Amino acid sequence: MKMKQFFKPPMKSYKSLILVLALALLASCQDVLDKHDLNVLDEQIWEDDAQATLYINNLYVSNMPGAQFGDNSALSDETWSADQAFTDLIYGFKTASDINTVTVFHKTRYELIRRINIALEGLERSSLDKEVKGRLAGQALFFRAWRYWEMVQLYGGIPMVKKVQDPYSEDLNVPRSKTGDAIDAIVADLDEAIDKLPADWELSQDKGRITRGAAAAFKGRVLLTWASPLFNPAGKSDRWQRAYEANLEAIDLLSKMKIPRGLHPDFSTIFTSDVLNNMEAILFRRYSLSAGTEYTQGWEGRVRPPSGGGNGGFSPTWELVKAFPMANGKLIAEPESGYDSVCFWKNRDPRFYATVGYNGAEWKMTGREGTTLWSFRNVKENNRVTATGFYNKKATDSAIARENTSQTNTAWIELRYAEVLLNFAECANELGKTSEALDKVRAVRARAGIEPGIGEYGIPGDVSKELLREIIMIERQVEFAFENKRYWDLRRRLMFRSDLGQYVKKLNGTQRHGFTYSALSGWSSEIKDEASPWYGKLRIDTALVNGHLDLNDPASFGKFFRVTYKNLDIYQGVSQPIYYPVLYDFFAVPSSMLEKSPAVEQTLGWINGTFDPLSE
Repeated sequence: MKMKQFFKPPMKSYKSLILVLALALLASCQDVLDKHDLNVLDEQIWEDDAQATLYINNLYVSNMPGAQFGDNSALSDETWSADQAFTDLIYGFKTASDINTVTVFHKTRYELIRRINIALEGLERSSLDKEVKGRLAGQALFFRAWRYWEMVQLYGGIPMVKKVQDPYSEDLNVPRSKTGDAIDAIVADLDEAIDKLPADWELSQDKGRITRGAAAAFKGRVLLTWASPLFNPAGKSDRWQRAYEANLEAIDLLSKMKIPRGLHPDFSTIFTSDVLNNMEAILFRRYSLSAGTEYTQGWEGRVRPPSGGGNGGFSPTWELVKAFPMANGKLIAEPESGYDSVCFWKNRDPRFYATVGYNGAEWKMTGREGTTLWSFRNVKENNRVTATGFYNKKATDSAIARENTSQTNTAWIELRYAEVLLNFAECANELGKTSEALDKVRAVRARAGIEPGIGEYGIPGDVSKELLREIIMIERQVEFAFENKRYWDLRRRLMFRSDLGQYVKKLNGTQRHGFTYSALSGWSSEIKDEASPWYGKLRIDTALVNGHLDLNDPASFGKFFRVTYKNLDIYQGVSQPIYYPVLYDFFAVPSSMLEKSPAVEQTLGWINGTFDPLSE
């Protein structure tokens, strides 16, 4: 749920497009940008609607989250990476003296918050129309809450600066607030934003701006985390009630939009359909190649196989593959699930096929010859294989040509309706409101294409609170795979070191796995006889087309492939289990902040730490 991940895999740096900025407005007000330093302004800007709007537009550029596909996935069981930034944390190598482990708590965040505070104070003094001012202020309030939350979820209480400080006359050395006070301040900003923002933006150039429903949905996310065991070890029910009410409010407000928010009918096209008319999209950022290559993102190129113009990155682990339920809604380990441990791809939750590319899967890609995907080393894939033996299909678009995969228009949806439903379901379940929780979980499963059975979608009506808690977390795991949600769920639910039940086990002490596929007897070779009708094809393709290979028959499969189970968590030649310690529940204040602000206490547990994030 982080707005900007704190460890990013090596990749090209992409600027992001805020299409909500009207081109006409940008053109007509360009002289304003030339004349005004947006951090040092005269009062005139707040007396002119266009200039004030342009300032708020600039806040979107600086604060709206960009594409986070795959972010932090290597800090969970979604994928694996050898990057030291990930291995240091997932294996617990960082100790109490490594206080610069995470640097989101940084002066750059406070520079952004200062610019937001400038807007809020300027609008407060402005004589503009009350409604105009309110809408502008509502957007700024949302972004202030956003920026503070990305720090609070990692550190607990932080310095909460809610006015523009004068460096010449004020004490800038602000101590950390108690975590509860920080949460209350964030929620207060969001409540005010909800009050000031419109349900919808009427003008086409304003589509994509923050709405009342988006602010409410974000408040629901914040309070869900505040109610979760990381922040709520005592399990206080009033926090779950507060989060329940916030998410209920969000559902209500989202239902009143011009396009009432709901579940997009096709899970596989949530990110590739027109985001402006996507009923699931609540908070999003658009991209457009027509606006220039700097306004694109390249997820497609990072995950597709080489034959489709990609690098085969962010490959799903075997642990993620196993998490997907069966088509009948049962978890694979449940009795009578029908799971085939050899042909594991048979009769799975349809979200599995939209997320995981497995050996023999169908995956059409524009500009790629054939539709069958092979995971073994072969010339069609430049003799490269993925780390896990699987490819990542999440949010990919088969219509994108292989030569264009590094620069695509695919929108990023930071908050979607399915999250609001599952946030609400989790809160309802913790409060014993089983029927309400079941209603929302079943709705998500129904959209996914799970078989309804007798209307239960694989979850019996007499399900226990404990089992439903596990099911909800598994739903989140598969529904939001590679959407930068899993790591944050593991943190807030303490699932690194605590079992939820018989189906959801702690990650600490476990390892991630994958497969190595090999084609037997030369079936991976390319046919080079120019007289052959199969010239240029792999021999394995001829076996499949001619019916000699039946991918759904284990005996047939075994005649053509050798499959080797492998441990991914090998570090410097040594088998290394996942170990994410209590120390990482709340990270250390970086040294740069301690040096600049002596009043800021270090986090308890880290060297010289005295600040307890759980103190009330």
